[in-house]
Amino acid sequence: MVSETRERGMQVGLADLLRAIQYLPVGMSIIDRDLQFRFWNDSFCQCLDFPDSLMQPGVLLEDLFRFNALRGEFGPGDPERQVRERIDLARQFVPHRFRRTRADGTVLQVTGRPMSDERGRVMGFVTIYEDVTTEARQQQELEQAHRKLLSAYQDLRRVQLDNSALEKDRSKYYQLAVRDAVTGLYTRHYMEDAAARLLQQHERDPAERVGLLVFDVDRFKQINDNHGHLAGDLVLQRIGGLLNSHTRRIDIAVRHGGDEFAVFLPKLDLQHSLQFAERVHSEVRSMRFEGALSAMEISISAGVAEHQPGETLGELLQRADAALYAAKRAGRDRVCSFPAQAEKKL
Repeated sequence: MVSETRERGMQVGLADLLRAIQYLPVGMSIIDRDLQFRFWNDSFCQCLDFPDSLMQPGVLLEDLFRFNALRGEFGPGDPERQVRERIDLARQFVPHRFRRTRADGTVLQVTGRPMSDERGRVMGFVTIYEDVTTEARQQQELEQAHRKLLSAYQDLRRVQLDNSALEKDRSKYYQLAVRDAVTGLYTRHYMEDAAARLLQQHERDPAERVGLLVFDVDRFKQINDNHGHLAGDLVLQRIGGLLNSHTRRIDIAVRHGGDEFAVFLPKLDLQHSLQFAERVHSEVRSMRFEGALSAMEISISAGVAEHQPGETLGELLQRADAALYAAKRAGRDRVCSFPAQAEKKL
């Protein structure tokens, strides 16, 4: 009798949870190990524009991939090949986070994580889909402005007028082009060029190690929601100041976008990069604010990787991101890394 009552209570609790998920403003889906959908909410269908006729019990991930391929969501190419490639990736059950631009211009932030049983065996995958079209458009406009400023600086440089006042203007334009207005850190556009040169140098001389720290602010959206965007900007400014004061002249500290940061660490191996990351984590943890924000506490989740010979910038960032996701899975507010050998397998 007690077990029946407990089971009914669990069923009621599960039903309440599923109803609550239906009202989430983000899409959510769960697939099992056979890549069959076990759950999805209404926002999932709305985000991806899937018709009710497609989303029926027993629908497979392969069915959705084929539907998208046939309507051109994956661009030109053989639809069946596009489906096979994506199914092969899905069967790896690897954590991922990326942005996908749909054919109608909608930008989705897609975050997926495997689900495991008590023995650690993968049982399926849960994925969240968030519409970030407005944020992506603002980021694109900001990057366009940075490119225009950089172009203006390069035009000034070509003129090569020997005038001290003009030299000051050149410096000002350059700083505007490569520095983020909120944090004072380098921009993502600058990072792509500077980091590429840094990794090329490492390829020429593998003894010159290069570490990478990536991190973001834990529950940053709640900070904006609870305290306002000015408070969020203040947090970003404080972190920018912290990185500027703790990095060397040869380091490249970057606001990677939103509340995401990256620091390239020349001449540091994985162990010393981890030590640097722990110092940053501790400093952020001890930040204090005044007035109405005095109760606000800040923490970060961070991932650290070391560049491996032959590795591209994108691959290095992907491994550091994998370490960051490990930190989040472990409960946030911590620094994680993978040994170089294990990292290569990701």
